[in-house]
Amino acid sequence: MTAGALGSGRLCPQLIIDSPSRAPGHRTTLVGRDLEILTLSAQLGREEHRLITLTGPGGVGKSRLACAAVGDVPIARVAYLDLHDTVGGDGLAETLASRLPDEPSLLVLDGFEQAADATADAVDTLLGRFPRLRVLTAGRRPLGLYGERLFPVPPLPTPNPPYRQDVLELQDNAAVELFVDRARAIDPSFALTAQNAQAVAEICTRMDGLPLAIELVAEKLRLFRVDSLLTRLREGRPVLGGDHAARSPRHRSVRSITEHSFRLLDEEQRALLTRLAVFTGSMNLTTVEEFWELPTPRTEQVVEALVGRHLLRVTPGGGEPRFTLFNTVREFCLERLTATGALPEARRRHAEHFLALALRAEERLTGPQQAQWFQRLAPLHEDLLAALTHLEASGRRTDAARAALALHRFWMVRGHLALGEQWLAKASNAFLAAPGHQASAARAEAARGQFAVVRGDPRLAADCFRHAARGFHDAGDAVHERAALARLAVCQQPAGPSAVRKAAVRLLHAAVDERATVEAAYAALALATGSRLIDAKLAADLMEAANGLFMRVRDVRGEGLVLALRGALADSRGDQALAERLLWESLHRLRAVGEHTMLPTVLEGHALHVWRRLPHQGHRVARLLAAAAALREATGAHPLLVPGDAAVALREVRRLLSGPEYEAARREGRVLSADAAAGEALSVGPPAPEPVSTVSRPVQLTARQYEVAMLVSQGLTNRQISQQLRLSEWTVVNHVRQVMRRLDVPSRIHVAQWVLNRQRRNGVGTAVE
Repeated sequence: MTAGALGSGRLCPQLIIDSPSRAPGHRTTLVGRDLEILTLSAQLGREEHRLITLTGPGGVGKSRLACAAVGDVPIARVAYLDLHDTVGGDGLAETLASRLPDEPSLLVLDGFEQAADATADAVDTLLGRFPRLRVLTAGRRPLGLYGERLFPVPPLPTPNPPYRQDVLELQDNAAVELFVDRARAIDPSFALTAQNAQAVAEICTRMDGLPLAIELVAEKLRLFRVDSLLTRLREGRPVLGGDHAARSPRHRSVRSITEHSFRLLDEEQRALLTRLAVFTGSMNLTTVEEFWELPTPRTEQVVEALVGRHLLRVTPGGGEPRFTLFNTVREFCLERLTATGALPEARRRHAEHFLALALRAEERLTGPQQAQWFQRLAPLHEDLLAALTHLEASGRRTDAARAALALHRFWMVRGHLALGEQWLAKASNAFLAAPGHQASAARAEAARGQFAVVRGDPRLAADCFRHAARGFHDAGDAVHERAALARLAVCQQPAGPSAVRKAAVRLLHAAVDERATVEAAYAALALATGSRLIDAKLAADLMEAANGLFMRVRDVRGEGLVLALRGALADSRGDQALAERLLWESLHRLRAVGEHTMLPTVLEGHALHVWRRLPHQGHRVARLLAAAAALREATGAHPLLVPGDAAVALREVRRLLSGPEYEAARREGRVLSADAAAGEALSVGPPAPEPVSTVSRPVQLTARQYEVAMLVSQGLTNRQISQQLRLSEWTVVNHVRQVMRRLDVPSRIHVAQWVLNRQRRNGVGTAVE
C-alpha cells in the first residue's frame, strides 16, 4: 500500500500514517538481500540515525529493500511517500508537517531525484521540527544534508568468469538464484543443470547483477532458450525491451528507469553518456579524453557526475580507475544513437581507435613492455573484438585482418585459441584477396598454424605451415621460411629423424641472422621439443638458440617456456630437484605475463614434483591439478611440453584424501584464476640446490670460454660479445653452449651467477681454472 503520492508537480492531499506491518507489498520473493535487510533494520532502529539514504543504480531494488527493512523496525508509525513522478514539490514540508504525528515515526521517501532540492529542504525542515522523526530516502544520489548516512545498495553478486563453478556452487549465487526463481515462474520445469549453468551465470553477469534486468531477461525465456538468449547478449542485440509486471508502473521496464535518470543530466553529460554506449568493456579517463577530445578537467567532472548518478560504475581492480556502463544503460543509449542516426559514426570512431591500439600493441607484445601490454589489452578485449567485427562488416576486411594479426600473440597467451584461429583464417583470406599483402598472408598462416598445434590439430597445422613457407619463399623472407619449415617438420606425422635434423640445421643458421625474430625462436623451441628424444645435443642447441633470441628481445614468456622444456629434460635424466627448480622459475615468468595456454601443462609438471617431494601437501596438489584441468578446458589447449603422468598422481591423491576432502580441494582448484593457481604453486618454494663440495674437481673452462662467460655475466648479448671479441656470432653461440654444458647450468642467468660466486671466492680476476 502506498501511503501517499505526489502528482506531476502537485501534492496529493492525503498522507496515510500506518503501522510497519502494512508496508507496500510485493508478489515475488526478495532474493539475496538478507544481510542488507538485517543491517538496514538495525540502523533504522537506532535513534541517532535520523536520516538514512539508500543509493544505487536503477533497478537494483532500493524500494524493495526499504519496504522489507521497514517491516522489522520497532517503531510505532510509518509514512510512505512515492516521489518518482514529482516535478517541483513546492509545499512538501508543510503538507508533511501537518500530517505527521507527534510521536516516534519513520518517513520513507522513495524516488526523490526530480524534486531533489525540494525534498532536501523539506527533510531538513522536518528533522528540525520533529525530534522523534526518522527519515529513510531512496534514490540515485544522496540528499547532501548534514548528518545523512548513506547506505549503498550494490547489485547482486554474480559468478566470476570463466564460470567453472559446479552447479551446486552456482545455484547458491544470489543473481543465479533470482534468475532461476523467475524462470520457474515462466516454466515450472526449468532447472539449473550442467548444460545451462555456465550460460545462466554469464547472462547474470552481463546483466550486471541488477535484479530488474535479471527478471526482464528471464522473461525472454518465453521466446528463447538460454543459449540463444546468451548469443543475443554476446552479439549486442537488445533483449531488455518490453514491460515487466512489477508493482509500480515506473518499474515495469528498465528503459523507463533509465530514461527517468537520463532526463536529470545536462546536455554535455547526455552527449558523453550516449556516445560511450559503443564501448562494450571498460574504459579509463585517458580513453574518454582521447576518444571524444575533451579537456582533462571537464572529462573528470562529467565522469564523476555519471558515476554519482550510478549510470557509470567503477570497475573493481588495482591501478587506475576504469569505468563501465551498466548494460541496461548501454541499451537505452544505443537506442538513442540509432534514433538520431549517430550510431554508424560512433561505431566508426570506436573501430578506428581500437584498430590503432591493436597495431601499436603488436611489436610491444614481444619486448620489454610485454607484461604491461598484455595487462593493458585484457580489459579491452571485448572492445577490440567489437572493432574487428565492425571493420569486417563495413567492408574493411584488410584493416580487420591487420588488427587480427597484431592481436594473435595476445590471443595465444591469454588462451583465446578458437577465437584466434577463426580470426586468423579470415585474415589470411583477406590478405590473399588484397594485392601486395602476400607476406602478411604468410604471417597469418604461420600464426594460425601455431594455434592449430596448441589445439591438437597437427593436420591443419601442417597445411598452415606449408602455405606459410611458400608465401615467405615468394616474399624472399628466408628466415621466416625456415621457421615455418621447422614447424612443418614437427607437425608432419610421423616426423622422421632426418627431416627434423635437416630442419634444425637450417633453423640454427637462420637464428643467428640479424633479421631473426621471436617467430624463429618459437620455431626452435618447438623443434627442440620434437627432437629431444631423437638427438639430445641437437635439442640443447635449439633451446640455446631460442633462449638467445628470447633474451635479445627480452621476451619473458619465451624464456619461461625454455625453462619449462629444460625442466622436462632434467626430469628425463632423473634430476628431479633441478627439474622442479626450473619449473618453478618457468611458472614465475609465465605468471608475470598472465599466461593461460601453456600454464596448465607447466602447472601440472610442478605439482607432480611437489607431490613427490612433499606428499603431505596432497590437498594443495589436488587443487593445483584441478586448476590445471579447468584452465585447459577453458582454453582448449593440449600442448606437449612437460612430460608427466598427472592421472597417476591424481589417483594417489584421491586415495590418501577422504572423499569430502578431495571434493573440496577439487572445487577450490577449479575456480582458481590462472594467476591465483600460479601464485599457489609458487608459494611452495623449489628445493634448495645441493651445496657444492669443497673437494670436488674444479670446472675446466678455456681462456676464451671464461672470457665469454665474463661478458655474459655483464648482460651482453651474443651479438655484442661477437663485436667485442671480433668473432662471428655463431662462434659465440657455440662458446656459450659449451660453457653451459661444462657448468651444467640451464641458462645464461646461471652462468652469470657462477661467475659472480667465483669472483666472491677468489676476488675479481681473469685467471682460468
